[in-house]
Amino acid sequence: MSVLTRPAVLLASAAVAASLLVAPGAAYAADTTTELTAAEMKTALEQVSAASDSAAAVGWKGAAEYSFALSGDVVKGTETITADRAHGRLSDVVSLSGYGTTTVFMAEGAGVYQSIADTQSKAALKMMGRASVTYAFAADKTIDLDDNTPGVGDLSSDNSVPGTKTVHDDGSADYAFSAEDGVVFALHVNVDSVLTGTDVTVTEDGSTIAVSLDYSYGPQSVTLPTAGQTIDYKTLATGVAYLDMPATVQQAAKLGAADTRKAAKGRKVKVSTLRKVVRTDVSTVNSKTGVNMVKVKNVTSGVNVYAVNPWTKKTVKYSVKASGKKVVVKKL
Repeated sequence: MSVLTRPAVLLASAAVAASLLVAPGAAYAADTTTELTAAEMKTALEQVSAASDSAAAVGWKGAAEYSFALSGDVVKGTETITADRAHGRLSDVVSLSGYGTTTVFMAEGAGVYQSIADTQSKAALKMMGRASVTYAFAADKTIDLDDNTPGVGDLSSDNSVPGTKTVHDDGSADYAFSAEDGVVFALHVNVDSVLTGTDVTVTEDGSTIAVSLDYSYGPQSVTLPTAGQTIDYKTLATGVAYLDMPATVQQAAKLGAADTRKAAKGRKVKVSTLRKVVRTDVSTVNSKTGVNMVKVKNVTSGVNVYAVNPWTKKTVKYSVKASGKKVVVKKL
């Protein structure tokens, strides 16, 4: 797939980058502007795509500046994407004012690393004794950089619209056009038709989204996070779930008791029914949390509902017992 193809998988930020704007380029002397038909624009963009693919074969870097304006509020940001083609690696660093910085690494044949910034995950890492970890890793051997790099190659097929070509005295050129959805594009290429920059603007419902991207080409170096900096995302999700272990166990016990009362319909509660209902409800709670955390053990007149934190070894336990027509829940 073209290195200039719009990303199908990479971050929402990279997808946004294909629909935003920035400041106009510098003025040139002896500019020549030509009107292009839709067919001519399509052909020109196909040439840009092919030339840029060739230039990016050994590696490339994209630097973007964002601006999101809505009702007088403006959020600005930056993004740097680095493609290390020699080692099949890509890094994407996005910073937005007021929202912090997110870093993503992709490794072909391995998976995706994403920086950890949310307070819950950090609390879980501290509980797990792994506070030094800064990235969560999701294994995915199907990762292919060609399928996940932002660009404009799709413009040659998805935006066959008329526009203009302005050639500057140094041989570089700008292509300008408005897509059918109203997005305004300005593509900047060098004398070899290699893409060097993109300015895009979207104005809708009183808001303006804009980005400016600059591209450079050549071998790049991307260093992946170390094992000590990384945790498997499933393990991290388990740790986050155990932060709420006390509330989760209590919920399972009370839910089982309530459903047992309903099943009894005002009659004497059967211990066998209580055990069956509670086990069903515990299974439901575990499914919702995504972790097989809560356990059930038969005891006299009912069950104990409990969980043990594998990192802190702390136990939370409730008894759920039949007592005549009642179901009694007690924290142990």
